[in-house]
Amino acid sequence: MAQIEKLETQVDVKSSPERFYQTFVRKHYLLPKLCPNVLKDVQRINGEWDSVGAVIQYSFVPEGNLSSHIDTLRVDAIDEKNKSIRYKVLDGSEAIKYYKTCSFTIQAMEKSEGGGSSAKASVEYEKQNEAIPPPTKYTQFAEAILKSVDGYLMN
Repeated sequence: MAQIEKLETQVDVKSSPERFYQTFVRKHYLLPKLCPNVLKDVQRINGEWDSVGAVIQYSFVPEGNLSSHIDTLRVDAIDEKNKSIRYKVLDGSEAIKYYKTCSFTIQAMEKSEGGGSSAKASVEYEKQNEAIPPPTKYTQFAEAILKSVDGYLMN
């Protein structure tokens, strides 16, 4: 029986957790400009950028031997207090070919030691079968996006 697994990546950021979080909640449309090496396009399909239930389509740039692909995500939760946003990958997306379920969470937070901030991206997934590898390309994409957003916010 398959089980839900989780991958995470975390990066130190110089921008404030609030500004970082707000970029993902209210300014998805900036991401292709900030991360042209990762994202070709981001389109709001349904709902408002900053609302639970919004449907957003991400077109990823091909990398290495990977082809370009499109994933459609729904905003499942926005947590102002914890500065996090959770997305669920919808049917028809590239990820659903390999994973029964797949969701992403982005969170910005104050670092407890030494000051500063950090941003974390996590992927929770259930494989279609045991031969499927973990979705490490998504954490790699996420890390590149987190770093690019921080660079933008610091300029």
